[in-house]
Amino acid sequence: MSKNDKAVLEQSIADRWTKSLAKDGFVPVVNYFLDHYHELKPYDLTHGEAMFVIHLMRYKWTKESPRPAFKTLAKLMGVSDKQTRRYAKNLETKKLLRRESRTGLPNRFDLKPLFRALEKHREDKSEE
Repeated sequence: MSKNDKAVLEQSIADRWTKSLAKDGFVPVVNYFLDHYHELKPYDLTHGEAMFVIHLMRYKWTKESPRPAFKTLAKLMGVSDKQTRRYAKNLETKKLLRRESRTGLPNRFDLKPLFRALEKHREDKSEE
């Protein structure tokens, strides 16, 4: 992304929110996720799990899996470290997240299963 493109994007965010709030950055979240996370089959996401995903996306800058620490996520979400671990475990159980544990380093959170589930949901809806 060029400097000019970045400036235009930052201005767009500032226009939608405020210039002051835009200075702290933003998280790109596709509308399809926001509109349909609660409709996934066989397991939908709870509101807390959806917010967990959005907070993970804050650390996903490329195709690579994000790797924030549970304590960092807990602080940002205003919940306990145990609760963030529970969100991750629930998403793993629902087969919407793969977590790679790393000794002495934060986990990597692979969101590809969630992305595939959303794409399948989209395909299924278009066939209806």
